[in-house]
Amino acid sequence: MNTDSLNLSDLYQLIWKKIEKAVVSRHEAWHLVTVGTVRENEPEIRTLVLRGASAKQGSLWMHTDMRSPKCRDIEKAPQGSLLFYDPNDRWQLRMKGVFSLDSKSDLSESAWNKTTASARRCYQGPAAPGTPSEEIATNLPSENVEPSFGRENFSRLIFTVSKMDWLFLRAEGHQRAQWELLSKEVRGTWLNP
Repeated sequence: MNTDSLNLSDLYQLIWKKIEKAVVSRHEAWHLVTVGTVRENEPEIRTLVLRGASAKQGSLWMHTDMRSPKCRDIEKAPQGSLLFYDPNDRWQLRMKGVFSLDSKSDLSESAWNKTTASARRCYQGPAAPGTPSEEIATNLPSENVEPSFGRENFSRLIFTVSKMDWLFLRAEGHQRAQWELLSKEVRGTWLNP
């Protein structure tokens, strides 16, 4: 992709369009996002599925199990980061911001109602994610579980962006830009890669 003629504002909009496309297409590289949190002053990372994004609000969201240790991490230290990489475009996007959990709102209820039966099974497991098991385990419920079971474990994991850092890896010379998302404005700057 030729980005040489783009200004910071156009590039910023292009990045959000790429994120929004990744929300709806599991074939997009940015559909899977690396999520970083802090646990007892140590970094923790994992991969989640991107479920929604709002450029206007500067936020993205995924789904999570409220019993997961990352939820306790976020309650103690909500600061975190997201990392996207697309090997085809050779674009890396890093985001810094704050996580919050939304398990009780109408938006969370709507998200639960839109999940497939197979996706719901992840929240219907008898054990909390990350708990020890004496043998290899899938932690899935029996086949005939009530469809609404597990709703109490489901939450949207919302990430509010404070800073974005974009890097384009290319043979002709890398390109890099950064944006700060302030309360009423977005301030961008080009950076040396």
